[in-house]
Amino acid sequence: MAKGSQAKQAKGSQTQGSQDTNVGHGGQVDHGGHEHESASEHETSAKTLSQPKLNQTDLRDIESELHQREIVLIEREIKSLRLQEELERLRPLSGLYRVVKSMATERKLDALLETITRETQNMLKCDRCSVFVLDQEKSELWTQVAQGLVGARTIRIPMSGTAIVSHCARSGKIINIPDAYQDERFDPAVDKHTGYKTRSVLCVPMRNREGSVIGVFQVLNKLAGPFTSEDEDWLEALTAVASGLIEQAQAYAEIESFVDKTLEVLAQTIDKRDPLTAGHSVRVTNYSLLIGSGLDVIAEDLDVLRYSAMMHDYGKIGVPEDILWKNGRLTPDEYATVQKHASITFDLLNNLPFTKRLGAVPFVASCHHEKLDGTGYYRGLRGEEIPFLSRIIAVADVFDALTSVRHYRNRMPIEKVTEILDAGRDNHFDIRCVDAFEKLPSDRVLKIMESERDRNTSEDITAFQHVTWKRLVEIIGGSRPKRGEDGLKDAFDRMYNFGLPKDYKPLD
Repeated sequence: MAKGSQAKQAKGSQTQGSQDTNVGHGGQVDHGGHEHESASEHETSAKTLSQPKLNQTDLRDIESELHQREIVLIEREIKSLRLQEELERLRPLSGLYRVVKSMATERKLDALLETITRETQNMLKCDRCSVFVLDQEKSELWTQVAQGLVGARTIRIPMSGTAIVSHCARSGKIINIPDAYQDERFDPAVDKHTGYKTRSVLCVPMRNREGSVIGVFQVLNKLAGPFTSEDEDWLEALTAVASGLIEQAQAYAEIESFVDKTLEVLAQTIDKRDPLTAGHSVRVTNYSLLIGSGLDVIAEDLDVLRYSAMMHDYGKIGVPEDILWKNGRLTPDEYATVQKHASITFDLLNNLPFTKRLGAVPFVASCHHEKLDGTGYYRGLRGEEIPFLSRIIAVADVFDALTSVRHYRNRMPIEKVTEILDAGRDNHFDIRCVDAFEKLPSDRVLKIMESERDRNTSEDITAFQHVTWKRLVEIIGGSRPKRGEDGLKDAFDRMYNFGLPKDYKPLD
């Protein structure tokens, strides 16, 4: 009995110790005092027992796979760097391509120079670029675009001057200066005047097909060190392409100038049939272009507007002079004869070989007497049927007619002119065109208004540049002048009525 009792006691003591130890390590005890292993410990133990041990061969395989992946990543990085280098190397070539491509889209010299300048800057990664074109008649180099110069769109430099571009043009050789302030040909006064700091300079002469210098490319301040011989090669290649494009643009500009002048002369032959209407077509053209610019009419449409306004009255060549020169009101039959000039304008202009770009000129020019409400002539068009450019010309034509001297009356009082324009809103005139006209700077309107008059008045038109046309009319009509507006009414009256015969009567 003693032995059995001791055995039971020892076993119980061992069990208790086991329980204490297991509980101290996070074991769990059931309600009957029995300890159970946690589920997480059981799973962990099972996983540990089930994982196979890695031998040396397995480790070598893993190491080899990791090494192979590392090699692939390095190769990809190398390919990426090589691709980047290749793109960098071809970047100037893409610039050349864009300049050549511009030949198909840019015929205007100013726009072409803008494109060439921008692409040259991108090609050579420089701070500034200017394309100087040689003016043979004046023996000057001029640039229409000088990047970074505020308020200066044109720079002219004598060929005989001391500027680096002048040296380049005279010598016909590339000039590459790594440090401008260490070169005796550089004039620091230019930087002092502009506030710009010139470091490096590269100038390359531009030649025509005969080999004569026709301009100079100048680039300043390469972003990474001085300009290299490779930069010289790229810029020389660009000048070879650009020279042909510039010559083409110059030839196109000469043709346009010839066409402009021819049409202007044709228009003036009509105006000058009567000395008092001389300059009407030119003034209407200039008013129309001002209104069109204020309405953000695109450049291509501005060309159509210019030619159409210039030729809008060309059909008056078919109107007898005794009607055109008549003093006083026209009879209904005489007025019907005058109205025919719109259809004659279309017929005559339609026989001219306008390019596709200017093909709308005959129609636009012949619609300047149409009215939005359909009561105009000669087609009786209404609303959107009337070309928008014709609606611009309509405002300009009426304004000039009312502010010009005629055989039978003086200029109309300016307040009355404005009343007529405002009364015609949305029935005769397009509201947008009238609004755009009234927002024009007064000095620009007055400059056109007075351009064809022989006058010796000393009135300074620039005094009107700070007020819109609408505001000037308000001042003339009796509105109290604001600061800086004193004296404008009297100055306008003197200008508007200067030199007019006293026996003329204003048209009411």
